[in-house]
Amino acid sequence: MAARPIGTPARTAAAGLAAGLAAGAVALSCLALSGCTAARSDGPGTDAATRAPQPVKSRDEAMARVTQVLEHLREAAVGERGPVSQTLGYYRCEGTDIAGATEPYVLSSATSVVVPADGRVEVVRRLRDTLRGEGLSITGYKEPTTTDSPSPGANGPAAGTASGASFRAASTGGPPGDHYLVAVEERPDKGIMLMVSTDCLTPPDALRVPPLVTPKAGTP
Repeated sequence: MAARPIGTPARTAAAGLAAGLAAGAVALSCLALSGCTAARSDGPGTDAATRAPQPVKSRDEAMARVTQVLEHLREAAVGERGPVSQTLGYYRCEGTDIAGATEPYVLSSATSVVVPADGRVEVVRRLRDTLRGEGLSITGYKEPTTTDSPSPGANGPAAGTASGASFRAASTGGPPGDHYLVAVEERPDKGIMLMVSTDCLTPPDALRVPPLVTPKAGTP
């Protein structure tokens, strides 16, 4: 398994789940843009994601789960099996900065698959139907839009394509710590991007960090 960290920078209750997936969506956006550098204290998931109890899962466990999903997506898309090369980032649940080792985090990871331009929409649709059949909730499906002018480049979108086919999918079944968000996008010069983000998770080490004790007035 090859994983390359980026250089910069969903819970049991319904509200917490929505907030966690929203935080995951923010992280996916950061990952697609090769990282975020500024925290967003008013971003999606800011309040609920930090107040609601978060499932406990180590980074290694989250990484194994996300990798499993990415490998499944790639196989469903183009029939390839085996280790997947991926870009990843561990983000804070309440914003878009990189999470510290003992902080609650959202893990987002992505890979791309090479698909000829004239077959990409069919692959995106197939992935959508596959994930829907597996019980994921599909949102935001978009067909490609076109212009009159062809797009240059052998690896770019199909001739005349202005924006590619895409969708989001949310898995909310099973244990809370296994919830995840999927984004599939037809991207210029990158074939099809497959992105997976976890719910907001708490690393086991966070539970072992002693609370900060504030000395009483007059205590030396």
